[in-house]
This record gives sequence, structure tokens and C-alpha cells, in this order.
Amino acid sequence: MATLQTADGRLLRAATPAVGSFPGSFRSGGFPPLWSDGERLGDDDAPSLGYEAVYRAQPVLASVIDRLTRRASTLPFDAYAAAGADGAREVVRGDALDSLIRRPMPRRTTVHLNAHVMQSMLIYGNALAAKLRGAERDAPPVMLWPLDWSKVSAYGQPGGTIEWWSTTQFDNTERFISAADTIHFAWPGPDGGEVGVSPLEKLRTTLRLEDALLRHQTAMFRNGSRPSLAVSLDQENPKTEVLDYARERVESMHKGVDNSGRTFFMGANVKVQPLSLSPVEVALIEQRKLNLQEIGMVFDLAGPLMGDMEHGTYSNVEELLRSLYRDVMPPWLALMEGTYNSQLLDQEPAWLDRTVSFDLTEKLRGDPVQLATSLKLQVEAGLITRNEARRILNLPPFADPAADEASANLNNQGLLSEMAGRPNEPPASAGGDNSTRPSERDTE
Repeated sequence: MATLQTADGRLLRAATPAVGSFPGSFRSGGFPPLWSDGERLGDDDAPSLGYEAVYRAQPVLASVIDRLTRRASTLPFDAYAAAGADGAREVVRGDALDSLIRRPMPRRTTVHLNAHVMQSMLIYGNALAAKLRGAERDAPPVMLWPLDWSKVSAYGQPGGTIEWWSTTQFDNTERFISAADTIHFAWPGPDGGEVGVSPLEKLRTTLRLEDALLRHQTAMFRNGSRPSLAVSLDQENPKTEVLDYARERVESMHKGVDNSGRTFFMGANVKVQPLSLSPVEVALIEQRKLNLQEIGMVFDLAGPLMGDMEHGTYSNVEELLRSLYRDVMPPWLALMEGTYNSQLLDQEPAWLDRTVSFDLTEKLRGDPVQLATSLKLQVEAGLITRNEARRILNLPPFADPAADEASANLNNQGLLSEMAGRPNEPPASAGGDNSTRPSERDTE
């Protein structure tokens, strides 16, 4: 079995690059906690939470990230040969690039790699994969190994580009890899640097509020819900035995979720007072709805796309689902495609005539009957050829050369004129002057 390595051979051993050769070199490591000790609302002693911990703990945030991740990673993703003169692209199967895409690492598929990339970008704002090669260092990579961004550090000169990455995910030993042997996915940062900004940074306050609300509700259930009545003893200095008895009675009858709202009796000299929820507690649900909306705004998702059907109708949910693949997903997919092409394919001479791309055809087709009707009208009006229509349907072209020629059905000339923005005009005949209708010539 060949030894896997990067081009410089430094990934699989703890060899330190010549960091000292970078005067004033910078080191940027992963991400600090999303909020540190003392910043969690209402609990100064609570532990700090990092980006991954926040993702694991907050269901609204996790549902948004999972929804986008799973939809992006399950789209068809293929390598294509360079487009020909007609602009058509052909999927390439069976070569080394196709093998790398299908099996980027042992027992993993394209779905796993793209899911890691998308999820890491949504949580950390960055994703990193190492290009691993076989025994021949000049040959294209045979594996793409996802790296845990929380365990990654960057090295380079101040004001310059990143020259080295390091990771501690394998055995807690810092192992280095040249930037040329990685694929780094990120939107450019506001400082113009290569390291992107996590979307969670923009939600720092919102997520702290959501965390506080979740902990508050959990504590209410854990410590026992408020009874429907408050009972006070009519004694200035009640004995300890009486207080202990009262406490035991309250806990035995009312502690726990299943005992919520029960009424209890304590005997003589006891005052009973009805209780009501405070305005703060009444607003908890509204605050959580606001948090949901703010999370959706950052990730460009509307309520029904996040599972919130309060204002969902059949028509707007259907339109929002179409907009998910028309407006929300394309920027992320374009970033991934461009990064693969520029940092993987363009760096390998054998793959310079290749591109990789996601295929949104199936998702954008819409209703099959509407699509078929639309294509039929366009073909008959001469707007597209039959083979162009088949290409839209992801079908192989007809071998007949006539299928590549646009031909208008004369019965649809009025439709053609209307679609072109011109008033209806009778079609010109090949026989001469059309200024007079045949019926008028016959009359004369």
C-alpha cells in the first residue's frame, strides 16, 4: 500500500516548518469560544461555549445548518470536460478525477466531503481539506481529507497570504501542511484576509438570548413548575419543624412536571394567594420567535423553510421551496465550485481542461407538466431546438441533425410574434408578395 503524503511530505509527521524564516509571522488558530465565562446571560458560573457546542445545543440553529448542509451535499456533483463550441458540457466518467470525486477518502463519498465543507462553513465560516497523494508526488491527489477547523492554525507573514496550515486532530501533535496542498473554502473576510467570518458571530447576542431562554425553561421544569396558588403561614416566627413540614408538602405535591398546577392544603392559619405569570415569562415565546427570525435572516431563510409554518400557506411554501434552490443555495454552491476549480483542478496539469459543478436541473424543473408544456411551446415557436429542450431535461440528444435546427410551426407564428413583443403578422410565404390575403385575391 502506498504511503499517503502531501507534495512536501509534511502532513503525516510532526515536522515544523521554518516559521522563524517569517519575520513577525502571524499565527491564527481556529476560533475562540463564541462567548467566554461570565458572558452567558443569567449565569456567571456557566462554562463557556464554542461554536460546535452552540450548534449541538441549540435546535433552531442546528436545524438551519443541517437543512442547508444536507441539501447542498446531496445535489449531483460531477466533473465536466471543457465546453465545446455549442456550449454543451459532457460529464466525464471513469478517470482519476471522477474516482477522486466519488471516493475522496476511504469508505466516504462525495456526499460526506461536501457535507463537511458546507457544515464547516456554516458553523465556522471556513472549511479546509488536505490533498493527499500516493508515492508519486507529481501525480494528482488520490484523497481529499477533511480537516477539523477548530483544530487548525494558520501561519504566514503579516499582511501576506497563508503559507502553512497546522492541525492537531490526528494525535494532538501539531502537524504542518503547505497551503498549496489544501483546499480552503471561505467567503473573504472584511479585512480582506483569507480567513472567513463565522455566521454565528453575527448572531452572538441572539444565540446568547436563545441559550438563556432554553436554560430558563429547562430550570423551570427541573426545579418544579410554579403551583397555581401561593400559601403563607400566619405566624411571625414559625418554628423550624413547621417550615420543614411545609417545604416537604410543597415538594412532594408540586415538584416535577407532572405535578404542575396542582392545589394543596396546609391546615389552619394558612393564607392562599392566586399566582399569575409575570410579563417577562409571558414574552418568552415571543422572544424565541424573534430569535428564530433573526437566525433565518442571517442564513437567508424564511420561516417556512426553517419549519415555522405559522404563516405558511400552500402557495407561499411552494414558492419558497423553489427560491431555496434559485436564490439561497446558488451563492454557496458557486463558492464551493470556484474553490474546487481554482485550488484543486487548476493546480494539476492533467486536469486543466476539467471543471466540477453541481447540477440544479432536477430542483429547478418545477412542475413536470408545466415544464413539458413550456418546452413544447418554445420548440414549436422556434425559440429552441429539440436537442436544447432535451438538454434541459438532462436527456441525450437525438442523432438526427434536424434536431439541432430551430424550426417554427406556422400555426404558432402568432405565438412567436407575441413572445417576441411584436404584433401578430401573417407569416411570409416563399412564393412572393404577402400584402394581400389569398381570400382577397380570390375575391378579386
